[in-house]
Amino acid sequence: MSTTRSSSHDEARAVGTRLAAVESRLRMIEKERTMSADYVVKSLPAVRLVARTATLEFEQLSERIGPMFDAVAAGLGHIPGALATPIATYSMTEAGLDVATGYAYAGEAPPGTEVVELPAVDAVCGVHLGPMASIGESWQAMHRWIVDNGWEFAGPCRELYVRAEGEDQADWVTELQQPIRR
Repeated sequence: MSTTRSSSHDEARAVGTRLAAVESRLRMIEKERTMSADYVVKSLPAVRLVARTATLEFEQLSERIGPMFDAVAAGLGHIPGALATPIATYSMTEAGLDVATGYAYAGEAPPGTEVVELPAVDAVCGVHLGPMASIGESWQAMHRWIVDNGWEFAGPCRELYVRAEGEDQADWVTELQQPIRR
């Protein structure tokens, strides 16, 4: 009986996730003609992350990203300044979405983490304000701008969490970074 409940709970959560994605897409369509966003093309330096990595399904992102960051923070949190620059990268592969979450840090990677080298790149950058639940809309708008302006995608997208404190995400500030080329 508990297996049936668990299965039903998982199915309900998956349906809820799909519904949220559809609602987000509908909001995006409604905003297409009125949305104005500022993007900048800039050179990003190489970054050495101490991170956790995983290949996830899109539906798993919201429940897995926080714990991945927490696991890295547990290993680095005692080092002053080590948690100053949180970054996540996302890359679609045949196996799913390859994700790396961590902190820019030049020191040794603690057990349970690994070093991920992000290369220096040119990227289109924009800012997402507010909760992660609506970040997909910001990414869609930026990706449309990239294509409309003749750029090609050139690597995994990155999110730099400029301000991401507390459970209430209303004040969060996230810089979206999409490596590009002509």
